[in-house]
Amino acid sequence: MTLSAEFNQKAKAILMRELGPVDYARFIQQYQEGTGDFTRDRHLLLGEESARTLHEQAARLAANGELSRPASAKQLSTGD
Repeated sequence: MTLSAEFNQKAKAILMRELGPVDYARFIQQYQEGTGDFTRDRHLLLGEESARTLHEQAARLAANGELSRPASAKQLSTGD
């Protein structure tokens, strides 16, 4: 058994023990295993939008006073 499968098996056993079978089933029904290719779908939806492009848009909006930065927010380096 793989490490991931062992981890999942232990987690499910703990949930079953702590929640009981009815609440365990309710909890598990909230989740479904994902399918597809998130990266491909993201590119289809966003086109060539990247973190850098979005950062540049936010900087322009902030410079024009259209976007305010929360006082507690910290500026991260863009790697330039």
